[in-house]
Amino acid sequence: MSTRLAWLSAVSLLVLGCTDDPVYVEAPTAIEVTDTAGTNTGSLLLPIRLETQDEMDRRTALATELGVMVPFVTRDDLDLSVEWTVKNLSDMDGVARVQMNGANEWFGYNPAVFVVGEDENAPPPLAGDVPLEIAAGDEVSGVFREDELAEGSLDVELITRGGYTPFNAVLNTQGGLDEFDAGGTPVPSRAFASLVRIDMILIADRHMVLEYAVRARDHRDPPLLHDDLMAAPPEELQPLAPAEFAPATAP
Repeated sequence: MSTRLAWLSAVSLLVLGCTDDPVYVEAPTAIEVTDTAGTNTGSLLLPIRLETQDEMDRRTALATELGVMVPFVTRDDLDLSVEWTVKNLSDMDGVARVQMNGANEWFGYNPAVFVVGEDENAPPPLAGDVPLEIAAGDEVSGVFREDELAEGSLDVELITRGGYTPFNAVLNTQGGLDEFDAGGTPVPSRAFASLVRIDMILIADRHMVLEYAVRARDHRDPPLLHDDLMAAPPEELQPLAPAEFAPATAP
């Protein structure tokens, strides 16, 4: 674990008590590529506390009023970003790419699922995929910003509930959208689901490692993130199990 990410973990313990202050959720393991032209992935499911009965009742009432599914974790509840570092562990210069996808509490977005023919290319990831030249023994750090993850949350909604193609959703900026159509029923922004799982992908041509942490600003009262973060007992966490979304035309 890099010194930088270890410092983020320590800071999270100090700021956890303030609802709108950032909390850092450290990935459970690093993502490593050992072969040339290799790819590896890892996921971080946010440690969301259990929904209270009052919250469930209010969410059910709103879903009835709107006629659409309403998530427990809305896009307005969390401002998320991802801070990452790629280390080149080899003795040769190399090139890496870092991609980010993710899931809300219902569906996950995996671009590979949308490839239906041998000659088709996969749609773009929600964020990233920029080539990074990394010298031997060196490292490069970066951030997927809050606005990028807010856009990614909406992209997943548009692809899954809205019926958009991934190319249309991801390649066009939708950030100002106040509502979208889901099977003839409008879904307003207060019912937009947040990402609750971050999927990171490392593509590298040398032996490299990707370390990352999710930075979250939690606006819910009481906060949605469990006080103990990744050390929280499983029985005290909301059982989130998003399904991989597959289009109807997929084989």
